[in-house]
Amino acid sequence: MDQVAAEWLQGRASLGAAGGWTAEELRLVADVGYALAEQGREREAIAVFEGLAALAPATAYFRSALGALWLRVGEPALAVEHLDAALAADPQDLTALVNRGEARLRLGEFDAARADLQAVARAVAPPETTSAMCVTRARALLRALDAPTRPGPAA
Repeated sequence: MDQVAAEWLQGRASLGAAGGWTAEELRLVADVGYALAEQGREREAIAVFEGLAALAPATAYFRSALGALWLRVGEPALAVEHLDAALAADPQDLTALVNRGEARLRLGEFDAARADLQAVARAVAPPETTSAMCVTRARALLRALDAPTRPGPAA
């Protein structure tokens, strides 16, 4: 048994490292997952990113992508699980934070949602960036969260 495989068995190396995956190979597979998500093929993209997360569990992007995908398919509890992991690896990931805020909102965890969304809304982001879009989205979700409840149609 080679050294990397032995380290994996002892929990000191990722499965991807033990399998000899390079960062470039992982990136290429992630590009496939991203393309599937862009085509609306969320379940296939989830399968790709689950595999990547198993190969490289410390990579925040894979967990953040899984969180976004689970949110998109209407599974906010699964989204929060992956977004928590992404934020543990990269607490400054505004995309993961706004997605977790939305997932918590959908779960009825309003105080936790508000805390996530306020943290994003306070961020300073250059215009025309993903971060700026996250700030705008967080502010819109906060407005929705803080809007007075309107009575529904009469039954």
